[in-house]
Amino acid sequence: MALPILLDCDPGHDDAIAIVLALASPELDVKAITSSAGNQTPEKTLRNVLRMLTLA
Repeated sequence: MALPILLDCDPGHDDAIAIVLALASPELDVKAITSSAGNQTPEKTLRNVLRMLTLA
């Protein structure tokens, strides 16, 4: 049974890779992804999350 998780990140390069790996893992069940400002503005981090979801 996959572990349900919520990802809370500020997706730059490192978190973008983490999102793709988590979504591809059969051991994880990603229930939600939240994005916040970190090295970028909230608008840019949200856009990065949405881009990662279209690739997954």
